[in-house]
Amino acid sequence: MLVLFDLDDTLIETTQSIVEPRLDRVLDKMISSGLNIEDRDEALLVLERLNRTGSSSKEALEEFIFLYGGDRALLVHGQKIISDPEFNDLTPQMVIGSEKLLYDLKSIANLILVTRGDEIFQQSKMKKSGLPYSLFSKIEVTSSSKKGCYETILKEFKTPPNRVIVVADRIEDDLEPAKELGMVTVLYRAMRNRFSILPDLCVDYVIEDIAQLYPIVEERC
Repeated sequence: MLVLFDLDDTLIETTQSIVEPRLDRVLDKMISSGLNIEDRDEALLVLERLNRTGSSSKEALEEFIFLYGGDRALLVHGQKIISDPEFNDLTPQMVIGSEKLLYDLKSIANLILVTRGDEIFQQSKMKKSGLPYSLFSKIEVTSSSKKGCYETILKEFKTPPNRVIVVADRIEDDLEPAKELGMVTVLYRAMRNRFSILPDLCVDYVIEDIAQLYPIVEERC
């Protein structure tokens, strides 16, 4: 049995403990770089709302800049602040219960971590958050579609797809490719997507607490 985890908003509270605390700095940088804002407090509320409802922080920044008539070059400034790997301003937090879950599952399954993004930033999140990454049999950081990573893992571990559980917070990026390969899919409804409407029968399981993964793994083992 393999259990594949996504990183952001699945094991680490990326939205709540990294992105949201940095939005204030992002807005200040945009203003100092030429974005015309009449009411800063109102603009910050708009940015926070867009970040909560958007599919990613990048999408939220793009929409915010468009709404306020800013230059697209401002996006670079915003993303640079959000993806600062030094973390001198904050400490990334693990999802509550995820550390215990990993230790418990390690005794009955091979744990795999597949995450998409900048490798330096992703590795820094793992270390700074205290994620016990030594528990993973494999860690894959990719800048492209995860489907290729999933296919490679199936071959490497010689495991049939129906013996692989994929846990993630995004359907299109993480779970659709897994579903296409015949893997068992678990949507963790993190803060960013908790109130979104789900397409019918798009995943096998939906959980809102990471501890709800225990009975799913037991059922599939």
